[in-house]
Amino acid sequence: FIGWCGLKYSPEKDEYDIGFRFYKEYWNQGFATETAKKCLEFGFHNLALSVIVGRAMNANSASIKVLEKLGMSYKTTFDFNGREGLIYEITYSEYLANFFG
Repeated sequence: FIGWCGLKYSPEKDEYDIGFRFYKEYWNQGFATETAKKCLEFGFHNLALSVIVGRAMNANSASIKVLEKLGMSYKTTFDFNGREGLIYEITYSEYLANFFG
């Protein structure tokens, strides 16, 4: 077990959020990016989602970099227990353009 990556549905927001966490010894090896790409593929192709969001703490530049590599765009900030977080998103059409266009 090196970590996890997946999509989480939040009914109160009616949205799917991509998340990933890996043990530190596996950072900077591409695991987050590659597994997250597969999650986007599953969400758009198998679940027929129109948009997927991603959240990261403002201080977590590595996670932000992964979200940007996925073609996600910054949308807004959010408060996470007094700390600033960032919300990114990607639509199905953006996903197609980024990976197949």
